[in-house]
Amino acid sequence: MMRTQPLAAVAMVAVLALQPPSSTEPPPSSETSSPAPTTTAPPSSSEPPPASSSTPPPASSSAQSTPPTAEPPSTPAPPPPAPAPVAAGGREWTLTASRLDLGGLNFVGVVDALVNGQVLKVLKFTAGDMKIKDLVQTAEISPGVKLVTAARPGSTSTVSPGRIELYTVQLKGNLDLLGIKIPVDYTAAHPPPLNVPFVTFTEVTVRNTDLIGGTLKIPGARISVVSDQAPVARR
Repeated sequence: MMRTQPLAAVAMVAVLALQPPSSTEPPPSSETSSPAPTTTAPPSSSEPPPASSSTPPPASSSAQSTPPTAEPPSTPAPPPPAPAPVAAGGREWTLTASRLDLGGLNFVGVVDALVNGQVLKVLKFTAGDMKIKDLVQTAEISPGVKLVTAARPGSTSTVSPGRIELYTVQLKGNLDLLGIKIPVDYTAAHPPPLNVPFVTFTEVTVRNTDLIGGTLKIPGARISVVSDQAPVARR
């Protein structure tokens, strides 16, 4: 028996020596193996809701009442348009001719002209030159008294080349178109339908208010003052 106990003790020591030493440190935390989630977990349904505060929360800025929008100031009315220019006219005078040639012609349109103290709608033409055969011009200088200027029969009067402005109340005659005579009667209410660079009229009567530009040459001009009864003077 005295020999058996030492052998058992030696065997026990050998078994204990072969076992790995036990660690006294706690196992590593899970925080070192995986990062903790950043999302905060929702509170448990068992927790009571927070007590309501006696002070109401501030109202949202979007819920604030805005003052009614003021009406924009009324735009001032635009100034009235300037009156259209009125051509300087005078007395109406009448031109008759057996033939009238207009070159460099341009029909500008219907404009206002002052005639005998009244504003009338007239036709405005511009031309580069004029040729007038058997010219006779008549203008009333006083009630019942007319001033008549006549060229030598068969002659052609001319207006020298340049810018000529002609203001016309009425143009009546035959439009000579390639030998075909077409009766026309142009007024402010019935202006020419076409604008052509040159034109010829025959047996024409033109009621004008003004002719501006150029120099009128009348071969063998005769000037007479004629009353309703008899000629007053002749020159």
